[in-house]
Amino acid sequence: MSGIAEAPLVRTPVLIIGSSMVGMTLSALLAKHGVEKCITVEKHSSTAIHPRAALFHPRTMQICRELGLYERMKAASYEYYDEYAGVHNVESLASKRLGTWMKDINEGLEDISPTSRMFLTQQMFEPLLREQAEKNGADLRFSTELVDFRQDEKCVSAILRDTATGAMQNVPAQGISYSVTIYFKADLGRFVRGSMNGVIYVNNEHVRGFFRLDKTGTEGFLVVNKAGARGTDESRFPARDITRERAAELLTAAIGADVDFEITLFSPWRAVCDVADRFIENRILLAGDAVTPNGGFGGNTGLQDAHNIVWKLALVLQCHAGPKLIQSYEEERWPVAKKTIDQVFKRYLLRTDPELRQPDMLVEEEVPDSHLELGFQYVSRALTNKTLPNDGHITSDPAIAKAVAGSMSHHVLVQETSAVAGVDYRPHPIADLLGHSFVLVCGHGGSSWVQAARRLNMQKKALPDVAIHQLSSDPCNQRFYNRYALSPSGCVLVRPDGFVAWSQHSLDLQDADRILVTVLAQRLKCIVEQTLCLEDRARL
Repeated sequence: MSGIAEAPLVRTPVLIIGSSMVGMTLSALLAKHGVEKCITVEKHSSTAIHPRAALFHPRTMQICRELGLYERMKAASYEYYDEYAGVHNVESLASKRLGTWMKDINEGLEDISPTSRMFLTQQMFEPLLREQAEKNGADLRFSTELVDFRQDEKCVSAILRDTATGAMQNVPAQGISYSVTIYFKADLGRFVRGSMNGVIYVNNEHVRGFFRLDKTGTEGFLVVNKAGARGTDESRFPARDITRERAAELLTAAIGADVDFEITLFSPWRAVCDVADRFIENRILLAGDAVTPNGGFGGNTGLQDAHNIVWKLALVLQCHAGPKLIQSYEEERWPVAKKTIDQVFKRYLLRTDPELRQPDMLVEEEVPDSHLELGFQYVSRALTNKTLPNDGHITSDPAIAKAVAGSMSHHVLVQETSAVAGVDYRPHPIADLLGHSFVLVCGHGGSSWVQAARRLNMQKKALPDVAIHQLSSDPCNQRFYNRYALSPSGCVLVRPDGFVAWSQHSLDLQDADRILVTVLAQRLKCIVEQTLCLEDRARL
């Protein structure tokens, strides 16, 4: 590892390589969970400078809501894009419509999520995320690249280089085809009225790809996945030897009418539909494009990777959990990534590249977007469930599925009891209670669970504190009991990432204290491994 001895030494509990959407989300969330002095490096000098396609899913927006970004993102999105836009398939903008994949991207979402889908480019999102990460105390270092690294049983040592000055730092840390994007300006407003200003797939003999336009139709980009006669080299590799003249021909064919336009940029890129064999190598963790490159529902998968790992890292570094908790990151996220990749390939075949589909090709049935975004299920050592409840399927319908161990805490409105006279506890999304710690939500007949959790918090053991909420007897809470398969004397324990860790249908008067201690200890592996955790801290 050349230069490691000469480079100045800087210590950090977590070193994050890459500071785009996923890296900055990791930074912001780690700082939010109280992990200080983490360093995030990015070889580029700033946040994204190109728009890049971005449809943010409701689960991703729940994470952004937790970071305090949701309302700001909505305001930025609605300035340029229509919240009721759809996903359509046309021969060209000026020609006939071939079909509609999604009439309204937010239709029906209000019943299953406190957040909506929205269009927002990476160029617009990353500055908001950077501001929030730095506000939380994150150390973001742009114009800094990873030169080399090594790891042993104590730490990972990395050599970083300032690309502006050339200065080096030694940082030990604990812890399918080629496409082209054409950016342009034009007056296309007459073609994109109503829901037609969402994602517009184009399929004709000259070009196959999709448009993403602002709501005025005056600015946007065209992604060209295939071009020319089907089955030819040009069809498979439209970005090869691309010129401004050829880009203009492709854009004209996609518009389908004689319209003046200005091409501001064209950028070849490679679309990969793949997933890493593993997400963890000792003390090195992979997230985002490092494990699910382009095709994993964009940055949505990466942000959810980050959300899954940060609270586990925080609890291990703070000695509230044993190191084996980290292993549950791969156990939980790898199956979701694989399912997502398979579904993305299915959509790619249907919407963009049907010529790739062969009669003998095995392609799984398409799963509805909401099932893939909000209905996936985890199985891991950090949960009480050992098998998938939905007949072995990793996804289910979030509108009707029960919230059980390993599933997301499904969206319902809840009303809490008021312990303070005059306080108005109106019904609110259960998501308002989540995101900072483990949360115990008890029914109105579950006072013994409340008392047991309070005693547990007072014992000051290795276990982390549990936030406690008890529901009122108002009938509005019946939907909560139905969705979470609880009686009014039951309770549910939700993890910091909003997934159900454990639930108990009804009250056990004799063993409430023991059950809560056992459940938390088993989920975190923190009692038997506390000594090891302290040794890990000493290595810092």
